[in-house]
Amino acid sequence: MPEFSLCSNPQCALPNNELTATDCVSCGESLLLNGQYRIVELLGQGGFGRTFKAIDEEHPQKKYCAIKQFLPQQVQAKEKVIELFEQEAKRLQTLGNHNQIPALYDYFQVGDRQYLVQEFIDGKNLAQELEELGKFTAADITKLLKELLPVLRIIHRRQVIHRDIKPENIIRRTPTKATEKSTLVLVDFGASKHATETTLGKTGTMIGSAAFIAPEQVRGKATFASDLYSLGVTCIHLLTAIAPFDLLDTGDNKWVWQDFVDKKFDPKLTRILNKLLEPATNRRYQQADDVLEDLHAPARAKKFPLKGAIAATLIIGLGVVGANALLTPIRQKLNPSVVVQNPDLPPFPAGLYATIDGNEQNLTLKNTEVDAKVSGNIAEVEVIQTFANPYDQPLEAIYKFPLPDDAAVDDMEIKIGNQTIRGVIKRSEEAEAIYEEAKEDGKTAALLEQERDNIFTQSLANILPGEEIEVTIRYSNSLKFEGEDYEFVFPMVVAPRYGDGNIQASSIGGATSAKALPKNRSGQDISVNLEIDAGVPIQNLTSPTHEIATQSLSGSTGISLANADEIPNKDLIVRYQVTGKETQATMLAQADQRGGHFATYLIPAVDYQKDEIVPKDVVFLMDTSGSQRGAAIRQSKELMRQFIQGLNPQDTFTIMDFSNTTKKLSRVPLDNTETNRQKALKYVNKISANGGTELMNGINEVMTFPEAEDGRLRTIVLLTDGLIGDDRTIIGMMEKQLKPGNRIFTFGVGYSTNHFLINRLAEVGRGESEILPESEDPKGVVAEFFEEINNPVLTNVEVSWVGGGDRPEIYPEHMPDLYDSQPLVLHGKKGDRQNGQLKVTGTIAGGKPYEKVFDVNFDQVQGNGAIAQLWGRAKIKEYMNDMYWMETTEGVNTVTNTALDYRLVSDYTSFVAVSDEVRVDSRAETLTQDVPLEKPEGMEFDALNAPTSAGSASTDDMAAESAIAPTPNTNQAPQAQTTPVPVAKNVAPSQQSNNGNSKDVPEPSHIIGNLLVLITLGFFFWKRRQQKKAKQSG
Repeated sequence: MPEFSLCSNPQCALPNNELTATDCVSCGESLLLNGQYRIVELLGQGGFGRTFKAIDEEHPQKKYCAIKQFLPQQVQAKEKVIELFEQEAKRLQTLGNHNQIPALYDYFQVGDRQYLVQEFIDGKNLAQELEELGKFTAADITKLLKELLPVLRIIHRRQVIHRDIKPENIIRRTPTKATEKSTLVLVDFGASKHATETTLGKTGTMIGSAAFIAPEQVRGKATFASDLYSLGVTCIHLLTAIAPFDLLDTGDNKWVWQDFVDKKFDPKLTRILNKLLEPATNRRYQQADDVLEDLHAPARAKKFPLKGAIAATLIIGLGVVGANALLTPIRQKLNPSVVVQNPDLPPFPAGLYATIDGNEQNLTLKNTEVDAKVSGNIAEVEVIQTFANPYDQPLEAIYKFPLPDDAAVDDMEIKIGNQTIRGVIKRSEEAEAIYEEAKEDGKTAALLEQERDNIFTQSLANILPGEEIEVTIRYSNSLKFEGEDYEFVFPMVVAPRYGDGNIQASSIGGATSAKALPKNRSGQDISVNLEIDAGVPIQNLTSPTHEIATQSLSGSTGISLANADEIPNKDLIVRYQVTGKETQATMLAQADQRGGHFATYLIPAVDYQKDEIVPKDVVFLMDTSGSQRGAAIRQSKELMRQFIQGLNPQDTFTIMDFSNTTKKLSRVPLDNTETNRQKALKYVNKISANGGTELMNGINEVMTFPEAEDGRLRTIVLLTDGLIGDDRTIIGMMEKQLKPGNRIFTFGVGYSTNHFLINRLAEVGRGESEILPESEDPKGVVAEFFEEINNPVLTNVEVSWVGGGDRPEIYPEHMPDLYDSQPLVLHGKKGDRQNGQLKVTGTIAGGKPYEKVFDVNFDQVQGNGAIAQLWGRAKIKEYMNDMYWMETTEGVNTVTNTALDYRLVSDYTSFVAVSDEVRVDSRAETLTQDVPLEKPEGMEFDALNAPTSAGSASTDDMAAESAIAPTPNTNQAPQAQTTPVPVAKNVAPSQQSNNGNSKDVPEPSHIIGNLLVLITLGFFFWKRRQQKKAKQSG
């Protein structure tokens, strides 16, 4: 328990005060820093300021936090202090939330002093551990490296160099629960820098602790490898308990740490540490992934003492190769039906498989059935997942799957035989605890969690051998309206994502490998049935992604997938139009015990002058990473050609393209002249797709552009698939840094697009988003885009309430500008259920006022229950948009309470369902299997796994992994295929079976094989003869 409340004034003579005091008795300064934080302990101080432990008085649990006070000891250092303050705040925001990096809660300035408020890490740093426990062992250092290197990988991918890694800046977090493990946390990012920035100050400015920094860092030239060097120095200091300067022979410029450890010290770890400590940067490890790869590699075998054994091994190897080639035609002659399949073809029908003991086996997710009904503008969807256990042990299945990013997921139940168990909504940590306890007790349990706004995880524990269990998930969402089309979307794939620090891309990528999963899937493992009841007749029903079949129902239209045998692995999009203009202004109301809820859809029917075009400064931002390779980059380039040709005479423009690095057509926007258009077209034509999706770099470049001049609109047009791991960080940064007058328009281009990122960026940027299937005509898309942005239909939109009671709680809080055929969608709640009118006002292009009034009546209205759920989802979305940059206590509490009140899955709430009876012996061994997802159609996995430069994703992060499962119970597993295996395409002649009509002409490879056998045998006998002669002469 704290004893004092400390004054933050560095000149205060008597800083200690009573714990409950509000003002310092010595100097009179407030003891509540920024009106919120009470300092209770000095943790440390240095040349640039002090660090305190404080209590957040506004937090419900009075949570501890760490506060950095930036305070120079010399007047001339003030600029450096301000620079370090802004730098650390920026770095922590860039890095986002990670349990091994302290979270940033707040930053502010009081008087002439700057403050950072961070997560308080309760624990001891490694310097303290060394002093108390003594030297670290080789096992301790190996564990340390395995725990810290993934953190460095994350910060380096964010283009951040820490520059001050040392034992004092590594804290072992004390577990808060008995079941938790201690983790190492990397702290103090005050010295960090962005990899693309110039060095702080001029060359020669040294930031960091001198004993631990790399030679190039001393010269002010820090790189990612500099952090690895500092980590290496930290390791040898912990191993020896000797100061780093005493471990370096300055005469030979050589580390002598091995003189202070046991002679039998782990040789593999020795090699790794010495490579970390290489003075020359080009001989040192360049990336954290490289070190991890060596750490996980098996130890080298001891050298065999006889040199002759090496030659013998080569001889035997050559003999085996030759013999195999010699025997191949004989095997084929004895068994002419044998065919060597093309490895790119799956050995089983398309579906979900795992590789088990080298063989493809059926996975636990047998089928997904989707039943959706559209009523007016709202879709209510039921997803039924059937899991089966083909093994002879109890099974836990874990399946990650996509849903629409705006889905209000409000129900989950499991069906075991004739028993149905409905899930309950709980705080996520409570739901997980209930699930784990049920799993340990032998009960069947299901847990539905939100991993991202559009990615969910279904865990199902204790499926009995041979048993099938159904999991039903229900959600509702609003249809998107664009142009004249309503659009229903059901996502079918989760593509691999680049550079994911919190959720590994491999875990959500899902494919066993590029070869194992084809671009199509069996119609037996997914079915979709959609019913559209628009209230009026519909027309022009199409799907740009799948072949569909339609049928007329009673007052509605039924839609299903036409080709049940082969379904493309891509998101399903269905579009349709309605006859008449009735839906241009719709008010839907609903009332229950929680209050009255309403949803408003408005497309302003106004006349405006289309010749009053606002001049624009357009920045085109193109994704040219490896995931765009193939048809995606071709579509993106064709879009760019159309964009360039469609600009207005008064517009200016430039182009930036990003992958690992960012390139640009020009440093400033160019005038729209013929010369500049031709220059831009040549630039586009030379673009190719390769590398990682470093969208952050592209965004940072755009943000450096000056604000648009008065009377001009800065328009940012982003073309991307959005397949990045840190999408929330991007959204938060864009929302925080977007300049006034800027608008963001996003186009999802690629084989599988991240709808969440593409939609949210457009929302926070007050623009529009569009997802483009491969079949979409770029010319029509671009023409529609320019027609929209050239003429904002309605601006300065405001919503007011006319009537009794309190004003409704309406989301979104900030109304966007409306473009041609773009609807205004509002979700409201009136807790007192008093009737009234909703008034929408604005300014029509040309300056005329606009007003539309809706009657809102909750009397005797039951209405569609989805209206209430969509309001809850809209409120959560509003608060989450504000917290992608930084979580707040108020925001977390509001989202959690809203999700609990409306039974919604969120970042902080999950569904859990548990059977009453114990179904599995708690002592029995249980298998756990991750169910992989299909590879998106057209995506080239070799493009994702292609070697990239430092800071880009590794193969492990981009490739999708297979789930390795035990051998299935042959009594329960599906029967083996009895149909003949088809002859594979593109098989070499030597691999095809002989039908008896051709002569047995030896292949060149067989002739070479025969020669190899003869040469090998000859060499062997010659060697033996030489050895005998040597013995006789000896």
